[in-house]
Amino acid sequence: MTTTIIRNAYVVSLDDELGDLPRADIRVDDGAITAIGTDLTFPADAAVIDAAGKVALPGLVDSHRHVWQGAIGGAAGGQSLGGYFGVVLGALVDKYEPEDVYAGVLWGALKALNAGITTVADWSHIVTTPAHADENVRALRDSGIRALFLYGPPVGQGVVKWFVESTERHPDDVRRMRAELADDGARVTMGLALRGPEFASPSTTAYDFRLARELGVPISLHSGIPGYLLRYRTIDTLEELGLLGPDVHHAHGAQFSDDDLRRIAATGGAVTPCPTIDMTMGMGTFPLVGRALEHGLVPSFGTDTIAGGGADLFSEMRVALAAERARANAAALARDEPPATVDLDQRDVLRFATTGGAAAWGMGDRIGTLRPGKRADIVLVDTSGAHLTPLNDPATTIVLNAGSSDVDTVLADGVVVKRGGRLVGPVAERARDLIEASRRRLLARADLAPALGPDWAA
Repeated sequence: MTTTIIRNAYVVSLDDELGDLPRADIRVDDGAITAIGTDLTFPADAAVIDAAGKVALPGLVDSHRHVWQGAIGGAAGGQSLGGYFGVVLGALVDKYEPEDVYAGVLWGALKALNAGITTVADWSHIVTTPAHADENVRALRDSGIRALFLYGPPVGQGVVKWFVESTERHPDDVRRMRAELADDGARVTMGLALRGPEFASPSTTAYDFRLARELGVPISLHSGIPGYLLRYRTIDTLEELGLLGPDVHHAHGAQFSDDDLRRIAATGGAVTPCPTIDMTMGMGTFPLVGRALEHGLVPSFGTDTIAGGGADLFSEMRVALAAERARANAAALARDEPPATVDLDQRDVLRFATTGGAAAWGMGDRIGTLRPGKRADIVLVDTSGAHLTPLNDPATTIVLNAGSSDVDTVLADGVVVKRGGRLVGPVAERARDLIEASRRRLLARADLAPALGPDWAA
C-alpha cells in the first residue's frame, strides 16, 4: 500500500456533511481518500505534502473537450462556428496522422491537468482510422488524467460526408474499443460521441443510439446549436424516435427552448454549456446555466476547444457567473428597477465544475467531492499571491481570481502529476517536444502557417 498525506490544507470539500475545514489533513491510500481531519496519523514511509497556505479542492471536471487539439490552440481564435468548421474540421482534421493524435491528446490532457482538471470527457472526432483511436486512448492513459473517451465520427474521411445530414453509420470499430475499455471503473472509460439529428439523418441517429445502448455506454451530442445549421431539431427528433434518456448528454444547448429543457429534465438527461465558446463563436446570447437550473437541470461545464477558447475551468466559471447574472438582471434593468435577488454565486459555479460534472457522467460515487471513500482527485491552489490574499472566503476568492498558474499540486487517482506549480514525470518532459514537432507537421500539410502568422510558423 502506498500512502500520501496532505497536511494543513484549507479543505473545501464540497461535501454537504464535511463542508469547509480551515485546517485539515487528507490521507490517501492506494489512490483513494481514506481520511480527512486534523492531525491524522500516517506511516513513517508516507509521502508528505505540506499544504499550509493552500486550498484543497476536488479535481475539476471538464465535461466537453476536444482533447486532440493540443497543437492548434488559437487556430480559430477569430472565428464563429462556421469559421471553426472551415479552419479546424475542414482544413486540419484530415492532416492528422496517428502520431499527431497521440501528441495532441497527450499535450491537451496535460494542459487540463496543469489547470486542475483531473477528469475530462474527451469528445473525439479525430478517429479517422482505428489506429487514430488507439493513439487517442494511449495518450489519455499515458497522461494520467481520468477520462471518458467518447469515440466519435471519423471526420477526417470527409467533413461533409459525416456532418451534413449524414447517412453514414457510426464506425463499427467502437465494438473493438468497447471490449478493450470494458472495465467501467477504470481511469479511462468509454462512451460514444454521436452526431445526432443536427448533423445526421433520423434513421442514422436511431442506428447510432441503438449501437451505444447495445454497448452500454453513455452518449454525448452537440445539441441546441444555431438554427442556420439545422434541418432537424435535436429534442423534437429524439422524442419522436423515443431516444431521450438518462444516458444522453447534451453539449452547448444555448438554443434550447424551455420545452426542450423540460423534456431533457423529464428523461434524466444532462447538459453542459461551454460558456466562452458558446458566446464567442455565436452559439447563443447566453450560456445555458440559469435556464437549465430553472428546469431542474444541474449543469456541468466544458472548455470545448482550445482552438478558439481557453484551457481552464476557472475562466469558464467566471464567464458563466457574469453571463448568468447579466441574463437574470436584464429584465429588471430594462424596467429601470434594481434586481431583486442574486440567485447564483461563486460556490454554485464551483459545484458545476466539480460535482455537476461528476453527476453528468455517472461518476458521483467516485469523484466530485472530497470525502473518505472517493478517489483521490485533489487540487491544491496556492493562495499566497496578492490576487488571492486575504482569503476571506476560499470558494469566492478562487473562482473570482485563480488561474492555472495558481494550481500548485494535482493528484489524479492518487498520483501526483503536478507539484510546486510544474507538471512532473517523464511524460511531461517529452510531451512538449512531441507537440511542437506535430504542430510543424500539421501546418506544413495544411499550408496554414502564412495565414496564422509568423508565431505559428516558428
